[in-house]
Amino acid sequence: MSTTDEGRERKSQRRLTLSFLVCMVGPLVVGVILNALVRPGIATALGGERHSHSSGVRSQDTWWSFDADTVRQHPVLTGFLEASDGLIAVWTLAVTAVILLLRWLIVVRMTRSRRA
Repeated sequence: MSTTDEGRERKSQRRLTLSFLVCMVGPLVVGVILNALVRPGIATALGGERHSHSSGVRSQDTWWSFDADTVRQHPVLTGFLEASDGLIAVWTLAVTAVILLLRWLIVVRMTRSRRA
């Protein structure tokens, strides 16, 4: 194998590693930002009432409720905010799993096409 082939192979491996990290960390970062910043900000702006349920030392599930007028005016936002933080976290993990599965399928197909 020549030096340029080795360089291409290393670059390809780096790209695969980077894509794995993006697939793994990206959705988790989005989920944390949603639960920590975006949802509380929107709920405050809409005048929502915060509810929390603590099931242990570390975990606290939070959601908001709204009056009927606000729900009528902003049905999508209030529906999103009435879901608990835990549900958002579960959806984030599910999206991460689906993205990683799709990435794996793409890598397998790319590897097979290179061998053929």
